[in-house]
Parts: sequence; C-alpha cells; structure tokens
Amino acid sequence: MATTGRDGNRTNVIPFQRPLPVVGEGESWPLPALLLGARLKTLRGARPQKSLAKKTGYSPTVYSRIEAGAVRIDKPEAIALILKELEVPAGPEFDQLMGLARDASVHGWTSSFRTAYRDAVPDGMIRLSELESRASQLYSVETGFVPGLLQSDAYRRAVTEQTLLPSQRHLAEQVIRLRAERTRRFFAAEPPRSVFFIRESVLRQVIGSRELMVEQLERLLSFVETPQIGVRIIPMELSLALQVSSVTRLEFEGHLFAMLSVIYNEWAGRGDYYRGPLDGETSSNEFLDFRHVIDEAVRQAPGRDDSRRLIVEALNAHRSRS
Repeated sequence: MATTGRDGNRTNVIPFQRPLPVVGEGESWPLPALLLGARLKTLRGARPQKSLAKKTGYSPTVYSRIEAGAVRIDKPEAIALILKELEVPAGPEFDQLMGLARDASVHGWTSSFRTAYRDAVPDGMIRLSELESRASQLYSVETGFVPGLLQSDAYRRAVTEQTLLPSQRHLAEQVIRLRAERTRRFFAAEPPRSVFFIRESVLRQVIGSRELMVEQLERLLSFVETPQIGVRIIPMELSLALQVSSVTRLEFEGHLFAMLSVIYNEWAGRGDYYRGPLDGETSSNEFLDFRHVIDEAVRQAPGRDDSRRLIVEALNAHRSRS
C-alpha cells in the first residue's frame, strides 16, 4: 500500500496490525498510546512541537506526553485535529491511527490502582505492568532485589514492607496486591521471551529471613528451567557499574512498526521511559546509555548452568545458617 507524501513522492505505509488484547481482557491504553505517539512524532518531522500543540489546542506539556505515549487519550476525537494539522488524508492510515486513539482511551486493569496508590507506586511502574505482558521480548537487569515478576508471595511482602517510606506504610497491603496481580497477569498467557539478569549479591542478602530466602531461591531455580524465561546471575567478582536499581527493555513486534523498543529505568522511587529510534530518528543519549547497561549484563552474565550453580550455592548457604 502506498500514499503520497507532502513532497509529492510515493511513500510506503507499513502494514498495520492492531495490538492484541491480553487473554480474557480488553484493550488497555499504554501500548496503543505508545504506538500512536511514535507515529505522530514521525509524521511531525522537523516541525516544532510547540507550534503544532498550539494549533490543536493542547498545551505543549500535554502534547509532548501524547507523543511520548505517556498519557491515556481521554478524548480520541481530539486526535483527528492533530491528524488534520499533520495533513494525513482520509484513508487507511487515518483510520488506523484513529483506531489506536480509541484503544489508547481504554482504562486498563491498573486504573483502579493509579489514583489510590499514587503515593506508593510510581506511575511508570503501573504503565510497565500494562506493557510487559504485551511485549514480544523482555530483558531486565536487577541489582537490588529479585525481579518483581519472579518474587514469591513472602519475598514480595518483605520487600514491600522494607522499601516503603514511613508515610507510605499504610498502603502496604494495596501495593502488595498490585504487585501480585501484575505477576499473575504476566504469566496468565504465554509470557514474552524474557531474560532476567540478577546480581549475585541479591541472592546472598537476607530479606525477611533465611527461611524466606530459601523459598525464594527455590522459586528462582524453577524459573531457570521454565520455557520462555531465562535467569542469569552476574557473579560478584565481575564489575558491573550501574547507577540504576532496575532497568528493563521491552521489544514489540507485529504492530505499526517492524520493531519498537522501550527502556524503563527505575531508581529512587521513580520510573522513566525512553523509546528507541524509528527509521530516520536518532537515539537519545539516555536510551543508548541504558541499552549499554543491558548489553553489558548480557556480555558478562554466565550461561544457564553456571547461573544455576550460583543460585544453588546461595541457597545452600542460607539453608546452612537457618
């Protein structure tokens, strides 16, 4: 399929596939919003974002968040104004983008958590919970705790109680419920191909009790053998200089673009997103930096057998002292 661009040349329209809903669930806004925002930014080209925002009635801040895919589209019909200003003619692409706008207006399962738990759970983490089960690939580097998706119930509770600030502790039960539901939904359907890179020190520290750590490490061992899930342990003697506590890279395929990458970085109680470049774009320094972090983890982490050995060694150490 082809359309005529503003310069009069024929340009190809990438075959489009609507995002697939989670099994048993309807559409939810984060992935459609991400795809819509990426396409709007591509269509805008070198045109100043501020001038486009002014003509479409959005504040520059809100329009910037729309292009970043960081906000639910509360009025899908307003996207038609943007498309008109971008000179997108009526036709397949216009319909596809309006379809994304409607999908990006749907409240997801985390909507009930968003307001109630805002003080304790970063908005970025709630958005991540909606995105990760829709990804085709996931790579995560964790330096402080066992990755949330792989935590046992007892470990999850202990981590939550230890990390909430005193003013947030009254929200502990709600936050634990959110994190448990995030895990349940991730594994409810076939999860994306995932690899979790964990510092060995995470296995050695005591969270809650040594008995609790035994239970958690036995759970990690089961994931080593799980199809679609990889667990790799980075030995303590290997240098891995990180200024992050958690960084996750998500890959999405079969949608508006051949491949779309997003990196989520969590630190100091907040979470930030960085979208990878599309054709003709330049990567942001932040995206390149965090991609380097993940690449270094991939390069340094041993294989499955050595990772299993490191988990068993930590497990036996906890057992011997419990």
